[in-house]
Amino acid sequence: MTTDLDGVTAVLITAYREGTAQVDEDTVTAIAARAAAAGVPVLTALGNTAEVQQLGPDERLAVLRAVAAVDQPVTRIAGVCGGMPTMLSEIETARELGYHAAMVHEPADPFGDPDSLTSFYRQLAQTSALPTVLYLRSTRLQPTHLAELAALPAVVGVKYARNDLHTLATLLAGPAGEQCTWINGLAESAVASFGALGVTSFTSGIANARPDIALAVHRAVTDGDLGQLRDLVRDFVEPVEALRAEHGGRYNVATIKQLLRWQGIEAGGVRPPHAELDEDARSRLGVVRSTATTAGSPR
Repeated sequence: MTTDLDGVTAVLITAYREGTAQVDEDTVTAIAARAAAAGVPVLTALGNTAEVQQLGPDERLAVLRAVAAVDQPVTRIAGVCGGMPTMLSEIETARELGYHAAMVHEPADPFGDPDSLTSFYRQLAQTSALPTVLYLRSTRLQPTHLAELAALPAVVGVKYARNDLHTLATLLAGPAGEQCTWINGLAESAVASFGALGVTSFTSGIANARPDIALAVHRAVTDGDLGQLRDLVRDFVEPVEALRAEHGGRYNVATIKQLLRWQGIEAGGVRPPHAELDEDARSRLGVVRSTATTAGSPR
């Protein structure tokens, strides 16, 4: 199986109407279409930035439909979570909607050792109606388990959102480095570190609101333009991503929605345990409001 996962992957938000009462499919489609039209090659529906853990089955379907409605030649990835029967069913639905791969969130079940977790992923990948992208945030799996999973033909990508880059370096130096696409899952702020290992593809929440910034970061790292990369990170990425990560990530989604709001795009509120920006957070985010119009523009 092959799926083109190179470049920037926009991890799309879920827009709501009436606060958070109803998924706003039209706005989800509009945000996704704008990112695609700007040149973002990969769109992910139902990542963590979509508040996927707080959406019901009908709401997840609504988001999948909304992103599938984008009329652009992009790679579409459907995020799935929950029990295996639920994930396999939603992957089948995503396939019918035209998605190209399924991104598997780590199981929330606290039980199981690395061997049993590897078995879980293997069974899902081999049964899935779509190629699999593994989304790794915890260090539950050891390098040997990761290498075993990367070798599966059904696994086309690994979204690596772990801080242990020494493990990633070891994997990239072996067969796993060529067996699937490795993606920086820690977004723009970690582009330089991943780029030093040869991983230039990354996921981006910023691309919801500023696809131009995300694409400029990607150009800078692929061109080896460290000065441009440094300027982009300092002027835009760092203040945005620092706020998104604050307090266990409670502002992860609200930060992106505020950036959209400043551009005239209303995407509604956020659901607990996510939180709206308080006055102080909104004020600190304001430092990018004036600089964002020129930061990362094509040269």
